[in-house]
Amino acid sequence: VLTCEQVIEILKNGPDVQQTRDAFESVRRLLSKSKNPPVDEVINCGLIHALVQGLSIQDEKIPYECAWALTNIVSGTSEQTVKAVEAGATAPLIQLMMHADLALAEQATWAVANIAGDSAQLRDFVIQSSGVEALMILCEKVGTLTSSFVRTLAWTFSNMCRHKNPHAPLPVLQVLAQGLLVLIQYKDYNVRQDACWAVSYLTDGPDEQIMLARDAGIMPHVFKHLSEDDGLVAPALRVLGNMATGNDSLTQSVIELGTLRVLPAVARKAKSSSIVKECCWLISNVIAGVPPAPWNPKNSWTVWTTQALTQKRRTQQQIQAVLDNGLLSMIITIMQTGDYRCQFECSWALANLAQGGTTSQILELIPEKPWKAMAGLLAHTNTDLLANVLEVLYALLTAVAAARPDQLEAVKEQMEESGVLDLLEKLQENMNEKIYNQTYRILSEYFADDDDEAEEYGD
Repeated sequence: VLTCEQVIEILKNGPDVQQTRDAFESVRRLLSKSKNPPVDEVINCGLIHALVQGLSIQDEKIPYECAWALTNIVSGTSEQTVKAVEAGATAPLIQLMMHADLALAEQATWAVANIAGDSAQLRDFVIQSSGVEALMILCEKVGTLTSSFVRTLAWTFSNMCRHKNPHAPLPVLQVLAQGLLVLIQYKDYNVRQDACWAVSYLTDGPDEQIMLARDAGIMPHVFKHLSEDDGLVAPALRVLGNMATGNDSLTQSVIELGTLRVLPAVARKAKSSSIVKECCWLISNVIAGVPPAPWNPKNSWTVWTTQALTQKRRTQQQIQAVLDNGLLSMIITIMQTGDYRCQFECSWALANLAQGGTTSQILELIPEKPWKAMAGLLAHTNTDLLANVLEVLYALLTAVAAARPDQLEAVKEQMEESGVLDLLEKLQENMNEKIYNQTYRILSEYFADDDDEAEEYGD
């Protein structure tokens, strides 16, 4: 393998085709070393400009060697990637993505993927350099590409959607969504996996972005991934969970796919607790609904209240779908047996139920005997987790007192027998004001049956 100095000497002295091939192959071999490839040396001695020029040489080997060498450079640090972009690598690489030589086209695509994946700024530069058009041309002929090439293509789409500060422009994401519809149906497992992760990045944003995945027809294919192994289930759950963070219509589309019906089976067969956590997060998002926009004094109060009530009814209908699919039982079980991250998501799901559910929906907790699970969570120290559980307990006691007053004493006895009451009394010593106030509210309103106890739960 020639050194950088030897390569420069050859290129300066009017080499023939074979000498030029050997020179660029040497640079590529130097940059392909597994330990300490001399990337900075290649950049600093000016060879990076020669590599960019080599992309445009009409030869069956030279552009390939140059594209490979540049791929290694742009897989390095951000500074090294920027140097390649500044040397003018992006536009010729994008042109080569559409080359008839598929090995060369794949190598160029790999390099462009590295550039786009570096930062939102370089992703935008790829967009400005017609990178999206090249990607869509490749999507139109995936049937003629090797599986390896389509994997590189899917990874490129993933990098184009990945950065969110800022996201790519909405019209660009709309085009990319059409390409992802093709890739998420491809036969190769890795392609579908990367395509699904790309959709998860696409849907990690405002409603207008989330709608792109739904409107492109991608969601039924995402849903099918829930019957696969964890590697495909993970991005599918993220997509569905993202969609459930959106407006009522987007959340309803998640429900109508049949997602809630299959979640217990997904959680049961999961080998990773992360999958279980994502299931709980998705359920929590469905239950949460979308809070009404704050009232604007410039608008009609009557119109606003009507809209807010409509919004609340829709949320309660979606909560009912969660209950009808038996997911409350799943949440309580995971609260008791899951790891801390799962328990935390479960606490949010129940807190959302306490805030947005009807009295009868909140009372659905009673048959699930949640006391032991709640006692376990009250022993934690995380303030948000404690606040969630205390909110659920208060909402549940209030619902029982309002709708089933004859059962209130029995519920209180169950809380005492499960250790919940003892833990509540200990929480009166909690230094956090919110936790103290929530605890005091429960004890003073529901466990101060006589003057002595009222005094005990006083300030």
